[in-house]
Amino acid sequence: MTLSVVRRAILPVVSRSVSGSRPSCAAKSRSLTRYRLRTSHTAKSSLGEGPTPDLRPNETPEESERRRQAESARVEERTQYVESREEFDAFLTEAGDKLVFVSIESQEECDLGDYPDPADVQRTVSDDKMAPCRQIKSTLARVARECADAVFLTIELSEDNPDLEELAKELGVTRFPTFQYYKDGELVWEHIGAGQATKQSIGEGLLFYGDQAAGGTHASEYITQIASKGDLEDFLEMCAAPQDTPIGVENEVPCEKQLAVLDVSLMKDSPACLHIYPAVLALAKNTAGACRWARLCGDVSPDAKKLMDELKVDRVPAFIFFNEDKEVGRYIGADRLQLMNTVIDIQKAEGIRLKDRKPRKRLGTAEAKRIAKEARARNKAAQWTI
Repeated sequence: MTLSVVRRAILPVVSRSVSGSRPSCAAKSRSLTRYRLRTSHTAKSSLGEGPTPDLRPNETPEESERRRQAESARVEERTQYVESREEFDAFLTEAGDKLVFVSIESQEECDLGDYPDPADVQRTVSDDKMAPCRQIKSTLARVARECADAVFLTIELSEDNPDLEELAKELGVTRFPTFQYYKDGELVWEHIGAGQATKQSIGEGLLFYGDQAAGGTHASEYITQIASKGDLEDFLEMCAAPQDTPIGVENEVPCEKQLAVLDVSLMKDSPACLHIYPAVLALAKNTAGACRWARLCGDVSPDAKKLMDELKVDRVPAFIFFNEDKEVGRYIGADRLQLMNTVIDIQKAEGIRLKDRKPRKRLGTAEAKRIAKEARARNKAAQWTI
């Protein structure tokens, strides 16, 4: 397709990967957890000999135990247990370019990470030191269900298998649990601990590395993946169709007025890029039809690195704004509010005005007084109801 034809093409959604393939559910954030519930835990909770953690409202200990067992079974279906260094290497090789999530665990240790939540600390002192690891299990079960194209491995250390202790040392793991993400056999992210921050890291990592957003949607439905100069040229020639935003407003901006925003990031060892990506997706959704969004990860290939150098980006994350194929602004940093304000400022400077949310229809004064009076009377009567 020539560029002139691309210019006339209307995108049904803001974007798909220019290269045509959607990123795999690769390296989710360094968080995921997989804690293997032992028979001893099950018996203890069922018989009432100890506290039963994670009870939901109106849930009995027996129902809680059955639920956790069901979650465990779902994870078991998606998880391979590693018993030797050779098996670990074999699983990594067999995975190819899929994401490999590795949970390195200990039966005796449940580290909360470097900045633990006080409630977690208190719980491990007064309740059960392994409780935080079990709490992560439901998150892991959801991840395992939603990300079928990833490989989940568990390395569970025990005195019976010294080979796994050596493997943990080779992987640089000294605290448990540690969660590692591998892509193409290379470690791209790591998270240590099972504290409160772990759940957030799971979501951020799923999104950044695996394209997996909430509700089974994918970030690539809104953010185009750029891997070369040709991809960028095609992206800049595109035109987004009118879109209904999550706040109920239709964005309809002429092609020549639409902003194109390029997020320049790095996949490896770049926490700032990872942490701001949820805000990028939110902005892409809310400005759909007025802005087109794309992401260039400068360390995924030589072509990507070359394009990053040509764009003169030496710090990430960097956001480059284009209008009519010309750069009209930049923001370098990971402040979510500042990124949003930069988008708004550049839209105003380029003469782009988005529609406001439709105001709600208000009651007349007399009608409002009548309804409010009836509500007060009802609430007063309810106070005396036994």
